[in-house]
Amino acid sequence: MNYPTPLEEIIQYTFKDRDLLNQAITHTSCFNEKKDTRQSKNEKLEYLGDAVLNSVISILLYKKYKDKHEGFLSNARSCLVKKETLTEIAKNINLGVHMSYGNGDSNVPEESKVLSNMVEAVIGAVYLDGGMRKVTKIIKMLFSSYFDEEKLNEKNPKNMLQEYSQKRWGMLPKYKFARKIKDGFTVHVYVGKDLKAKGIGKSKKEAEQQAARLLLNELRQET
Repeated sequence: MNYPTPLEEIIQYTFKDRDLLNQAITHTSCFNEKKDTRQSKNEKLEYLGDAVLNSVISILLYKKYKDKHEGFLSNARSCLVKKETLTEIAKNINLGVHMSYGNGDSNVPEESKVLSNMVEAVIGAVYLDGGMRKVTKIIKMLFSSYFDEEKLNEKNPKNMLQEYSQKRWGMLPKYKFARKIKDGFTVHVYVGKDLKAKGIGKSKKEAEQQAARLLLNELRQET
């Protein structure tokens, strides 16, 4: 008989295949990249978990907010699956305490990428072990407090532009990386085939936000 581990008690799911859980919570730094194939298995769990999470969140949002348009749903999903949210969830369940980390270091770093990737890996492992119904139940539990409409309506430039674009043109804006420049990146924002604005930033994300902000300013001046 498999008695639940502390982490299994927290997520309210006991694995039939405990190896899947161990694989999910073992950071890739514990593996020798050239000799240990478990590293690729861990990364595959992250990949699978990301896909499952996006699918389940999309379905849950569609069912909960039936009266909302695509722009809101797209924004809401982005808010829920972004690495900052996943990192918060990892900390809420003390995932770092249950992780195995390599290099002889017993302290698991709290970088967003490490913890958010581990959440995705656990979700991928649950899906393989228990199927869609079980993983959906766990995702509902972990994300329930983040489904508040006010939280999902974050007023950053990209979200605001998506809302506006959906209402005015009936489509969502698309961002295309233009080129790397000396101090960062240039990104173009399109609506349909039309180039609407260009943004520059130290990162691609910052450049996208700048492009969205510039386009919003132009649209406000038109009204």
